[in-house]
Amino acid sequence: MILKAPNYREYFNIDPNISYLNSAYMGLLPKKSVQKGSDGFSLKSRSWEIQWSDFYTKPENTRKLFSNLVNANIDSVFFVPSASYGFSVFANNFKLDTRKTILILEEEFPSNVWIWKDLVKKQNGNLAFVKRPLDDDWTSAILDSINSDTALVSVPNCHWTDGGYIDLEKLSNELRKENISLAIDGTQSVGVMPLDIEKIKPDFMVVSGYKWCLGPYSLGLAYIDEKYHHGEPIEYNWLSKLPIPNGSDFPIMTEYKDFDFDNARKFDFGQRGNFHLIPALESSLELITNIGPENIYNYVDKLNQEIIKNTLDLGFSNIDRKFRAKHYLGLRFEKEIPNNFVENLAKVNVFISARGKKAIRVTPHIWNNQNDIDILISGLRKVL
Repeated sequence: MILKAPNYREYFNIDPNISYLNSAYMGLLPKKSVQKGSDGFSLKSRSWEIQWSDFYTKPENTRKLFSNLVNANIDSVFFVPSASYGFSVFANNFKLDTRKTILILEEEFPSNVWIWKDLVKKQNGNLAFVKRPLDDDWTSAILDSINSDTALVSVPNCHWTDGGYIDLEKLSNELRKENISLAIDGTQSVGVMPLDIEKIKPDFMVVSGYKWCLGPYSLGLAYIDEKYHHGEPIEYNWLSKLPIPNGSDFPIMTEYKDFDFDNARKFDFGQRGNFHLIPALESSLELITNIGPENIYNYVDKLNQEIIKNTLDLGFSNIDRKFRAKHYLGLRFEKEIPNNFVENLAKVNVFISARGKKAIRVTPHIWNNQNDIDILISGLRKVL
């Protein structure tokens, strides 16, 4: 049993009889973030009160919070509306040369697949998939799949279907020896799993903010190495083509001077200075920063260990601890998941998901506690 658990649940609008263990699907928006978003809508309803600084102050602070969270240079961070947008920015500036193969994981999330299918088609390249390893050791499987033709490896920190762990520091060290580029989808790890850009040194990483960063939908951030900062964005909006003003004067938008940021701000998507999404994400990142990703990760790890212990007699198996991201838990069936299993759990107030044929995905967060585990175990027994 988890003893003396912090009362993180008070930060969220969730009933005690609801066991929501589905952060990998969508994180809960904290109550304070909801209020900050509501304040933004209220400001928009009184548009005469919007100041020039409102387009910059909160976005820049949000950029700073994210850069601190992943230990990245703030000038290498840009805003995205989705992971696919971020990957498109990077792909727009990544060129295959003598090496022609891009390596991704089997059963990867679509945003990290279709962009590369398109790129290799246009640049006469090859897209290769790392087969799911029988021993669940994704890191070794990736390294074993690299050859002299590998130009880029594009992977998550953990597999989105069941949490299979990829050791990004180890992987990156080996890739740099061979001058192979690395792109990361951090959507299923950043915000809960400690990650250090300075140690990993990837070419690129994108994070959708609505999962583990507890932010709103349609807003995220990305990191891109400074060697790409002189590249081309995929859109040209006024916020990315006009310098940040020193004072409160509105810029002259009919003077089309050839200005370019010499940093990642040039890649910001249009209208990223919105007044309801940015304050909500800013507030959520402040909460995560105050608690600390290490503390969140350890807390969720204890929850998952408790779940594993309580499901041993139900016939489930799971990935060995050394090959699993601690915030993720795939409870595997011997055969395929029974029909309507997830839907039947929802009927008894247990909310999880299934992203493969043989495992249900259990992904708790800081709002979960021992009571949620009890509800989960009771629900599993009923449905089974």
